[in-house]
Amino acid sequence: MSKLIWFLSFPLFVVISWLGWVVAHGNFYKPGDDIGYNLGLVGSLMMLVLLTYTLRKSLKFARNWGQLKYWFYFHMTCGIFGPILVIFHSGFHLHSVNATVAFSSMVIVASSGLIGRYAYVRIHKGMSGSKHSLNELRQEFYDSQNVIFLELKSYPEVIEILERFNHYALEKNYGLLVKTVRPFVLPVYRQMARYRAKKLLPSKSIEARRLNLFVEDYLYGTERFSQFKIFEQIFSLWHVVHIPLVYLLAATAIWHVIAVHMY
Repeated sequence: MSKLIWFLSFPLFVVISWLGWVVAHGNFYKPGDDIGYNLGLVGSLMMLVLLTYTLRKSLKFARNWGQLKYWFYFHMTCGIFGPILVIFHSGFHLHSVNATVAFSSMVIVASSGLIGRYAYVRIHKGMSGSKHSLNELRQEFYDSQNVIFLELKSYPEVIEILERFNHYALEKNYGLLVKTVRPFVLPVYRQMARYRAKKLLPSKSIEARRLNLFVEDYLYGTERFSQFKIFEQIFSLWHVVHIPLVYLLAATAIWHVIAVHMY
């Protein structure tokens, strides 16, 4: 499902970028025209409606309103396309101080949402809302390690690649700088290790696909185990920061609407 979403996202991104370039360099409408006004209205309503996800997650009487993961997808969709519509509403030009403040607040909140989403999927089981525990990930890691090293006993060079990745991902005696940077560069190291291992494994057979899948799952599991604590801390901090930012966005958006209709 996630791979399909990413596959469809790229052409959509290209189309939106092209439309943005056309609108920014043309003079098709102004923010106060019917088209511009309605784009801003729909975008603002989408950003307002996405708050229903918080109600679904927090209120007891709302917990039977469908699966949480679908609400999360709805929340993310509104959180992406709402700001995009507001950007198109502006025509990619900021004409006043209050528009600049409202726009800047929106960009900050949207960026914060993307950071929160990334941290969320690192410490939760998909979009189900069920949180991993460090002990659970540790057990999964050691179980998979025993299985894959047995499966790859005929490929000692591949095992060596995996062990080097493990050492970098899980070593506790590194300095503060390495420990700080490590969670964010691990995806790059994982792809490099996967590429080197793939070159050493057989190709074009059912067995090859099975072994490559083992390697990929193991590397990803190691990465998640290594990153868990830092992303748990990031997610906790994000919760503290993101909610006030949402209120700031609401206040600036309301002021922007009032100012536009007054003047």
